[in-house]
Amino acid sequence: MHEIFYKYIWVLQVFITVFFTLLLAVLLNKAIRHFLRKAELTQNILDDVLLNSMAGPARWLIWVIGLYFATYIVGKQTEAPVFDVIEIGRNLAIVVLITWFSLRFSKKYERRYVGHKKNHNEAVDITLISLFGKLFRAAIIVISGLAVLQTMGISIAGLLAFGGVGGLAVGMAARDMLANFFGGLTVYLDQPFKVGDWIRSPEKEIEGTVEDIGWRRTVIRTFDKRPLYVPNAIFTNITVMNDHVQSELK
Repeated sequence: MHEIFYKYIWVLQVFITVFFTLLLAVLLNKAIRHFLRKAELTQNILDDVLLNSMAGPARWLIWVIGLYFATYIVGKQTEAPVFDVIEIGRNLAIVVLITWFSLRFSKKYERRYVGHKKNHNEAVDITLISLFGKLFRAAIIVISGLAVLQTMGISIAGLLAFGGVGGLAVGMAARDMLANFFGGLTVYLDQPFKVGDWIRSPEKEIEGTVEDIGWRRTVIRTFDKRPLYVPNAIFTNITVMNDHVQSELK
């Protein structure tokens, strides 16, 4: 009887690990809700955004760690080859969760910050804030992609060397995308118009209110309320007029 118990004690260990993981996930969920209610009573937007952004990733992190220990116990007992990759899977999951949290925090903080300024009738440059937000999220995605490759055992140095060789071919294939990207960057830096401006181009059939400035295209709401999607590369070769300034980007 004792031999059977010691032989299958790992099953009990797995059950206890999963149980405590579930318990911690429930307690963490209650704690986050409690602190969120407290944070909503303050004027500081940072604590609200931080707690909202970490709620989902933190719950999943508890499950990732708990299931890692559970699968580690099973793998050590069964010695199945499939369990040799559980550490890599754990590291990949952690990178994904950190990326998820960072992107959520960036988007939520940008939205709450702009809303907070508008509610207090304070001047806010939406275009510039959007630029910094998009640059921050782009950096997060690039860093996370490199971290994933490194975790999977792919040499980043070799990849960068290959990228130098193949960069010309990729650039030729994606020249339109790059043109739109640099066109959007020019709009962000020179600011011939901002979100909310009414603009018009005498050279193109472009007239309306700027609703969004993305990396690839700008959304303009025309007089008849229809959305007009303009590739950003267009703005490097045309004259743009708005309510306050006439700028020629050449």
